[in-house]
Amino acid sequence: MKTVLITGGTGLVGTHLTNYLISKGFRIHCLSRKRLISDKKELKYFYWNISELEIDLNAFENVEYVVHLAGENIAGQKWYEHYKLMLDHSRTMSTYWIIHNILKHKVPIKKFIGASAVGFYGMQRSDKVFTEQDFGNNDFLSRLCEKWEASYFPLFDNDINTAIIRIGLVLSKEGGLYAKLKPIFKWGLGCALGSGKQNMPWIHIEDLCRMIEFLMEHPEYTGIYNAVSDEQVNNYEFSKQLAKSLNAPFFLPNIPEWVLKLMLGEMHKMLVTGVKVSNEKIKSKGFQFKFSKLEEALKDLNQ
Repeated sequence: MKTVLITGGTGLVGTHLTNYLISKGFRIHCLSRKRLISDKKELKYFYWNISELEIDLNAFENVEYVVHLAGENIAGQKWYEHYKLMLDHSRTMSTYWIIHNILKHKVPIKKFIGASAVGFYGMQRSDKVFTEQDFGNNDFLSRLCEKWEASYFPLFDNDINTAIIRIGLVLSKEGGLYAKLKPIFKWGLGCALGSGKQNMPWIHIEDLCRMIEFLMEHPEYTGIYNAVSDEQVNNYEFSKQLAKSLNAPFFLPNIPEWVLKLMLGEMHKMLVTGVKVSNEKIKSKGFQFKFSKLEEALKDLNQ
């Protein structure tokens, strides 16, 4: 039985990934800031504390793969300066600490898969289709992701097979944006945000987990990969399809950008901007999406 070490394993993606990999016959070691006990024989929790630079080294026992998902929720609070520091620290310091211990203790892993986000390309509106070779526009989100990805460089320097996945909007009925929007739209109160023209690169959570498994199965596939589905939709189209999937009316006017700015501060930019993102690189390696169309994804989530 192959063992995978997951950081951020109690978050939205981490929880789904843990259950998915267990169903595929993997054993999971999960690093957590809480001292947890699992009721599953295939799952063990191990304590770590990034601020105190603590880690239970037993977490690395028999580990062949590491999936690093740890990081504070980007939309957890308004982007006051202290929260920006938390967003940065939770990503870069957790990456530093896990890599430091892998290198120091010479953990013989086959593959390291690290999270990033399509926010790398910046908070902007553009008709350009961004690939893994493109850069953002030097705003907060772009700089955060760039620094996050730079923290993985020691793995490449030490010839450890490493893939970085730039994750789009994750659609899941267990949490995240979809779970928050569903009751609003179900009551016929849903609408687009700002101009509605901003693109929303998205991925069904099952496809994200399948992509991570695919990258583990192919240690030779290294570098950066966009984790987004095929269909490019803007916010208005996304909102309209979501309402339709719930058999709900869709007639309310867009929420003006100034209202969102008043409510959310700088973070509102994340909602009113968005670019098209290509997934051709991962597909060229042979990965096939189960949910390539938004209609298919929403139908599955509504079941």
